[in-house]
Amino acid sequence: MKMKVENMRMSTEDLPACNYHGDCFANRDGKCITLTDTNFKRSYCPFYKTEKQLNAERKQNAMKPFSITRTS
Repeated sequence: MKMKVENMRMSTEDLPACNYHGDCFANRDGKCITLTDTNFKRSYCPFYKTEKQLNAERKQNAMKPFSITRTS
């Protein structure tokens, strides 16, 4: 069964506000482009990373060896 997917991108107006960290990689003009809900029980965002931290993690993970295993 095929599902027809219309425009999956959200408009800027539909993105949740991000009032926690202006230097977060996911913060674009005060909106969070990654999360769908920014109402946290804590007073901070548990997803927060700077662009520099994100790039360092990506670089570190790209260097890790991986294996492909076959399951029955």
